[in-house]
Amino acid sequence: VHSVPVMHGDLTGANILIDKGGNARLIDFGLSCFIRPLLSQSHLAITSVHPGAIRYAAPELVTSDDVCDLPMEKVDVYSFGCVMLQILSGRPPWSEIKSDYRITTSIFQGHGPQRPNGDPSIIDSDWNFIQKCLRHEPDLRPS
Repeated sequence: VHSVPVMHGDLTGANILIDKGGNARLIDFGLSCFIRPLLSQSHLAITSVHPGAIRYAAPELVTSDDVCDLPMEKVDVYSFGCVMLQILSGRPPWSEIKSDYRITTSIFQGHGPQRPNGDPSIIDSDWNFIQKCLRHEPDLRPS
């Protein structure tokens, strides 16, 4: 996800276009920032506190008062899992919940988007990968 050291910060299905060659292209870098390595393993990322779309926002963006101390590379990994859920199911994450307030409450309670009931288009191996991306703890998400 981060072959270029930029955190998108607003990765949603609406911000991905497909070009003539069938390649995915990201758009809308309004909330993006550069991730600059500082002193060995630490990183500094500066971004907006407000995620672009609550349905795709990593829990740490919703629950933290200080986003500058967050592992920002993992924010986009979470959002990528949400996008994969949407691509494979045809429905946005949290599709069973209409209210942003209820989604936020669920996030504060430690819940994440659920596998749509009875959806045969998401095979178990894909769902297992999506679940890894959607882990509540950023350090447990894939790189």
